[in-house]
Amino acid sequence: MARLQKKKTTAEKVRQKESHSKDLSVSDGAATSGGKAGSAVSKVKKLSRSGDLSKKGAAGSGVAQDNFFQKGMQFFREVRIELKKVTWPTRKQTAGSTVVVIILVFILSAFLGVVDFGLSKLVQVVLA
Repeated sequence: MARLQKKKTTAEKVRQKESHSKDLSVSDGAATSGGKAGSAVSKVKKLSRSGDLSKKGAAGSGVAQDNFFQKGMQFFREVRIELKKVTWPTRKQTAGSTVVVIILVFILSAFLGVVDFGLSKLVQVVLA
């Protein structure tokens, strides 16, 4: 299927990145630069406009907690996006792989059992 899809031009890639960054922007409407400073600065600006800056402190202990929460939410958004890209096996493929693994475990355990038995008998003969 990948061969059938048209390659994206550089302009299309830039537009896709821009739309993706807009989707992931802060919900209060302030666009961030994607880093730590962007969300913290927009939060401080918002607090200073509303007059709540004196309540939370100059640096704002609430800003650090919000920033931590925002980073966590960003992580889970990215996880969800990456999981959509995964090609999940079908039930038939999973069952087939499971059977192969179980058979290989039995074969290897039988081989190691025979080798262990043989070596233990060899040690008994040498020591006796």
